[in-house]
Formats: sequence, structure tokens, C-alpha cells
Amino acid sequence: MSRAFRDRPIRHKVNLLIVAASVIALIIAGIGVVVYDLTTLQPRALRDLVAQAALIRINTTAALAFQDQRAATENLATLKAKREIASATLYGPDGRIFATYARARGGPGIHNAAHPPAGHTYQNNRLTISEPVQNEGQQLGWLAMEYNLPPLWSRLPQYGIIVGVVFLALSTVSLLLWRLLESSITDPLARLAEASKAVAQSKDRQVRAVKRADDEIGHLTDAFNEMLSTLQARETDLRESTGQLLAAMTVARMGSWAWEVPRGTISWSGREVQVFGEKGKPADATLASFLELIHPTDRSVVEQGLWRAAETGQRCELDFRVLDPDGHVRWLAMRGQRTQDDGNQPAKVLGLVMDTTDRRRLEEQLLQSQKLEAIGRLAGGVAHDFNNLLTGILGYANFALKSLPENHAARVDIVEIERAGTRAAALTGQLLAYARRQMIAPKIVSLNELVGNLESLLRRLIGEDVDLETRCSRDLWRAQIDPGQFEQVIINLAVNARDAMPEGGRLTVETSNCTLDDSYVRQHPEVVAADYVMMAVADTGIGMDTATQIRIFEPFFTTKEQGKGTGLGLAVCYGIVKQAGGHLWVYSEPRRGTTFKVLLPRATEDLADAAAARPVDHPSSQGHETVLIVEDEQVVRRLAVRALTEQGYNVLEAEDGLAALEVAQGHSGELQLLVTDVVMPGMNGKELADRLVAERPELRVLYISGYAEHAVVRHGVLEEGIAFLSKPFDLAELGRTVREVLDKMQATG
Repeated sequence: MSRAFRDRPIRHKVNLLIVAASVIALIIAGIGVVVYDLTTLQPRALRDLVAQAALIRINTTAALAFQDQRAATENLATLKAKREIASATLYGPDGRIFATYARARGGPGIHNAAHPPAGHTYQNNRLTISEPVQNEGQQLGWLAMEYNLPPLWSRLPQYGIIVGVVFLALSTVSLLLWRLLESSITDPLARLAEASKAVAQSKDRQVRAVKRADDEIGHLTDAFNEMLSTLQARETDLRESTGQLLAAMTVARMGSWAWEVPRGTISWSGREVQVFGEKGKPADATLASFLELIHPTDRSVVEQGLWRAAETGQRCELDFRVLDPDGHVRWLAMRGQRTQDDGNQPAKVLGLVMDTTDRRRLEEQLLQSQKLEAIGRLAGGVAHDFNNLLTGILGYANFALKSLPENHAARVDIVEIERAGTRAAALTGQLLAYARRQMIAPKIVSLNELVGNLESLLRRLIGEDVDLETRCSRDLWRAQIDPGQFEQVIINLAVNARDAMPEGGRLTVETSNCTLDDSYVRQHPEVVAADYVMMAVADTGIGMDTATQIRIFEPFFTTKEQGKGTGLGLAVCYGIVKQAGGHLWVYSEPRRGTTFKVLLPRATEDLADAAAARPVDHPSSQGHETVLIVEDEQVVRRLAVRALTEQGYNVLEAEDGLAALEVAQGHSGELQLLVTDVVMPGMNGKELADRLVAERPELRVLYISGYAEHAVVRHGVLEEGIAFLSKPFDLAELGRTVREVLDKMQATG
């Protein structure tokens, strides 16, 4: 079968097959007619001649019987109607010719003197028959007849008529068959093909083929329509998932890339702006153009990684920086892998690229926060231990001063020791402030009032060459913080700004309300979305680079000259703000100044500040009550025991909680006051106090500690009804506090 026929439409194929079948059937019918005629011509001629002979015999019986030649001749003449009969001869009983008939004058005929023998013969396309004529058993004569078999050419018209009839019949059948096939097969298939073509050309999955019958083609139509419905559903799902993927890639600043290794071109799926930014996208699609954007330090690593992936098939995992024309740095993460073509040659390296600048910044912030937290814990622990030592140093220095006369030469040295201890105590206080372990007294305050109260002081601190500008927002929300500590924050930030402007400049202190939403929280994970009160301190000084900003809040880190700073100013600010539940951010660029932003949570209750309780003046700290002192630090314990004993108290002592329980059980008299350290090995001070108060309900408790985060203090805020004394303390403060606690007990009776 030729390709031209195979490629024709099914309708044309069916039409051609019907025509071919009709022609073949017509040819076969014609051949059959000819063969049939040729094989049945002589038998049919014999039957016809025998029938005619029988009829002549009957009609000429009377003529032979009465010897009526005329009647016999007339009877023979009736054979003119049969063109095939060439001649007929009627013989008498004596064998002589009685009557004859010949179609053509002088034509061949049977004129024998004697009749031929009975039977029939074929000779020269002529059939001859001879039969007796009898009447009631009496032989009257013989009848001989000749029959000319017609030649083939003379029968062609007859064949044509037969073939024409057959052709008409075949045409009618073919037409009916064509209509039937067209309505039941070719038309449904054509409609199905048109529907599939329309789907292929228009990509419209809503097109449906019309089903006309529940046959195989109908089932095929159902399957086709069901396939379209499935494709439509899948394309809808694909569009939705693709849209979600593209949206997610846009949010994540992610895009796909493909590196055509042989051609040296790299494409970015049209998402260059999302990944590189409007100004930083590659100039063209070449690999060299992309490499030009990469930070010089990272360029060789990226190029080697790409070629390694192309040549060895290894996964490409690259993290690098790119630079835009303004010098801004972006971090990108590039992942990819090689694909193979049919020739097993590297054809492409495909992958994803994502802007990880925000993630890098968040990781750096998290690491910095963890670092500062670790330093804070260390600083708090060190300050706690130093407070115990300083309590002993200051206490025994006080004892020494009391025991020496005013003109004693050693008093000068002891006073210097006391001053050094006091400075060391202030230093440990700053460490505790940074570590958020300092005792505080938070109040609901207005930052505008605090800034206004300090404005004159700030002008003196910063000097005349620095202009001070305050911008206090109206209707400013209130915040909860220790006022004294926040004033320290303002002063530290102002002094730091002054030092950053050695040639003068402008210092701006601004307050405002702000609401941090989820988008801000995503960039600063340690922040909670809420309302905040903001104070910004901005200067026009020399600014800071990124490396300095990373370490700016570390204790003892300073960029000032030796002797011009301790490195604790900003660290203390950081600790104070964090302890108040706020946040402290720095924004700076070299030669463009610095801005510190303090964010404090908005106070949920607008309460009037309670009047500060004034200490009761006691003419004397002397007493006679029984006091149990529990302290694991021997220096502090002995100091407290000696100080209270000299003031007239009956003092019991113990080195830990278990020992204190034994001492209390062994003391049969009254026990008015428990002075206990909070943080001790084994049983802490709160647990000890609970057990002793359960046994002695009248017992009062005074807690002492140099660490402001334990069982009786939460985030530096003392629990209500708790008496507390912070280390380091001097002897006068200890005696005064003990007296106040005992007097309150007597007052409440």
C-alpha cells in the first residue's frame, strides 16, 4: 500500500475502497456472465430446440395423418419467430420430404432424401435434432430441425445489458453502503479528528466531541472526552501549582537558571530582577556577564564550581556575594546539576538560585544575639562572685576605719581600698546591667518627660559645638521601665554620639509611636509584633562599618583611645533595654552618622506612679532580737555576723540550708529574723525560708544576693512582700535594712 493512500483521510479511503470493490465485483460479474453463457449455451439451445420440435410435432401430426402438405408447411413457417432455428424438414412415413422450412433462401438446410437418425448432433456451431412424429403409436413421419448457435459478438449487447444491470445494482448497494459507513464510521471519526485538531491548535481543553452512537467509536469518543476532562483538570491544577510556585519563588526571591555549556550562555527564566535586583541584573545572557557581577573574592570559586559540575556531574552548591552598580552586596545561594544529551555529552547545567541576603542577616543577628547572651551570662556570673568578694572588702575596710583613730596613718590606705572597692562595685553593677541581672524598679513613665528632664544636662555633656535637637511626639504612648536606668541609657547614647563628632555636629533625640508588623518580625525574629514606644538618638558623626556594628554591644569593646572609655556604655544600654523587654538597634554607615533606636513595649496599664516609700529614720540600728544568718560565702557570713553582733543582736549562723534547719531546731528560744543568701548549693534560700516560716509563722525573712535572677526575683523585679538586700552592701546598709524589717514586723503585730 502506497504512502499516498495511507496518508489520505479515512473518508477518501472508504470511498476508494467502495469504488474498487464495485469495479472488481462488476468485472467478476461480467466474467461470470460470459463463462456462464459459454458453458450453458449448447444445453440451453438443445432444450429450446427440443421444446420447439415437440410443439411442431404436435401441430403437424394431423397434417401428416391427412397428407396435407400445405398445413404442414404453414406449421413449419411459424418457426420464423425463432431466429436461431435455421431450417426444419418434415418427412413422411416413407422417408421422403413432406414439407420444409428454411430461414434463408438457398441457405443450408436438411433436405436429405432419407431422414437423419434420431437424436441430436453438434457440428460447425450448428445443432441438429431428429425426432419421430407419432400418433397413438403409429409412425407418421420424422421431423428434423437445425439450430444456429449465435456467435459471441452477437451476444455482446446482451452481455452489456447484464453488466449494466449489475453495475446499477452494485452502484445502488455501494451508495447505500457508503452512506451507512459515512454516518456510522467516517463522520464520527472525522468529527473526533476535527475535535482533536481543534484542541491541538487552540489548546482549548473545553472542546468536546459529539457522541452519536454507543458503539466502539462512541466509546472512543467517551474516552477522548474523558481524557480532555482529565487534561483540563490537570492543567488547572498545574496552573494553580505553577502560580503558587511562581508566587513562592517571587516571595523567596528565587529563580531557575540554565547554563548552555557548549554555547556559554546562561538564562534566568526571566526572574533576574527578583534575584539580582533591578540595577544588579546581568547585562546579557553570557556566563562572563554573570561572573562580572560576583564579588571578586568569590568569583573564582563560583566559576570553578560551575565547570566542575559541567565536567564531572557533581552537584553544584555555591553560596556567594554579588555587587550591584551602587556597591550593595547581595548573598545568593546557587544549586544545580548537569543533564546529559543523546551523545552523553554535557548539554546543560540546570538549577535554582535564591537571594539569601535576608537569611544571612537573620543568621548573623541570631549569632550576635546568642553571643551577647553568652557574654551576658558570663558577665553576670563574674559580677555575682565579685559582689561576694567586694562585700567582704568593703565591710572589713569599714571595720578597719572604725577601729582606727582619725589621725592614724593607715586610714588613708584603707580609705583608698574602700574607694577602689566602691568603683569595683559600680563596675560589677554595670556588668549586671548588661547581663540583665540588675535589680530594677520599673514604673510606667513618659519618655517625653524623661528626655525633657535631661535636656539641660545633655547640652552640658555634649558641649557647645554640638547642636541638640529634640523632637518629642505628641500623644506618645507610655512605657514601663526603671526611670533611672533609662536616663542612664539616654546619657550613654548622647556621650557616645558626642565622641563620634570630634569636630562638632548635630545630635537629634526623637520619640514616636510605632507598630511592628509581621513583615518586620520576619526580618528580626527576636521581635514580637506589637505596639512600641520608640526613641531614636541620631548623630552626624563618623559612623561605623559593618564589622564595628557587629561588636558594638559587647562589653569592654571600644573604638576609643586607651583610657577614654571602658567599653561598657553601649553594653549597659543594651542590657537595660533588653531587661525592660525592649530592643536596641543601630543603623550606621561610615561618614554618614549613626542612629540608635530604642524600642520599648507599650505599657498596657496607665497607672499613676505610686509614691516612693521613704525609709524610716532610725536613731539607732541597735537591736536585741535573734537573727539567723545563712550564707555559703564564709567572708560575707562572718562579716554579717560580726556587724549584727556589734549592734546588739543575738546572731546564729549556718553555711547552707540543711545546717540552718539544724540550727533552728536546736534553738529553743524565739527566732525573729532569717537573713539568707538566695543562691546556695543544695537548698536555696527561698526553700529554706518556706520551711522555717511553716514551723515559725512569726519569722521574718531578709534575702541577700548579688544575682538578680533567682527564686525571689523575676527579670530583676522583686516579688511583692519580699525584703531584699543587694550585694555588695556596707555595714550601715545591712544594719538599717535589718532594723526596718524587724520594725515592720512589730508594726503589723
